[in-house]
Amino acid sequence: MSLTVGFAGITGRVAQCVIHDLLKEPQVLIKGYCRDPSKLPAVIRDNKRVTVFQGQTDDRAALIPFVEGCDVMVCAYLAENTVMVAAQKLLVDLCVDAKVDRYVASDWTLEYPSLTPGMFVKKDPILVINAYLKSKPIKTIHILNGMFTETLFSDLFYFYDGSTTPTFKYYGNGDELMDLTTYYTAGQYTAALILDKDAEGFYRFRGDKISAKGIIADFTSVYGYAPKVEVLGTLDDLHRESLKTGEQDYIMTGAWLILNGKVYLNEPLDADKYPQVKPRTIKDFFTEIPVEKLSDSLVNVSTRLSWKY
Repeated sequence: MSLTVGFAGITGRVAQCVIHDLLKEPQVLIKGYCRDPSKLPAVIRDNKRVTVFQGQTDDRAALIPFVEGCDVMVCAYLAENTVMVAAQKLLVDLCVDAKVDRYVASDWTLEYPSLTPGMFVKKDPILVINAYLKSKPIKTIHILNGMFTETLFSDLFYFYDGSTTPTFKYYGNGDELMDLTTYYTAGQYTAALILDKDAEGFYRFRGDKISAKGIIADFTSVYGYAPKVEVLGTLDDLHRESLKTGEQDYIMTGAWLILNGKVYLNEPLDADKYPQVKPRTIKDFFTEIPVEKLSDSLVNVSTRLSWKY
């Protein structure tokens, strides 16, 4: 029996990682929706089990044929707050109308149920959509995985600079812990949940829970030399930095919440339910990526996927 899975925002990194695993299953059919199908890798776009629809997030007429016939809808939108709320509400409504069985919300983030509105403005849309979904007759899946490992090493974040000599920069004493998960691990767990017809509700997974000092130690172990290290200040300094413009800097605010332990994933995690997935630790991440490519690991998420099954 076939399983049709829709991906709203199919060109996104999360969506492509999930599809990578789903296409290993011959009964799975994929429907995708995006603004520009040319951005989708040919290996997905040209697959006979993948159908791609083009349109804007607010284009009801274009969305309807995409949603119809889906058993599971995965929302992989990533946009500004106003779009994340309005676009998801429209998608949810259309899924209800089309009697889609399950909806995977656009989460893949830290323990946001611990947040209150305004505490982390970038995550406010998730709180709004969670409440909206509770009011609708559709089964939902929410995936919490902490921070994406690749984001931590990208130029979006202050933590790592690989432009010259590899350098780690951190606030605090370096012992504060972080929940980290690679895109690929998150994609594997998401695929496992989609294939599990009984999966519903909140699920928590991670690849590693580790401190800045632990990451630096793993770097030294894998690459064979010690990187440079800079301490940027205290956690109070980080908090002041996050608000210095008068508005929340979402990277700095997120880091402050994480390092203060306010959004750690609630235990126990759900990894034991899906033993077929082997979470990638920081050491695994380093082992797989040459040191000179660490800074580009975020932009290269999709290109690092192997489509040879």
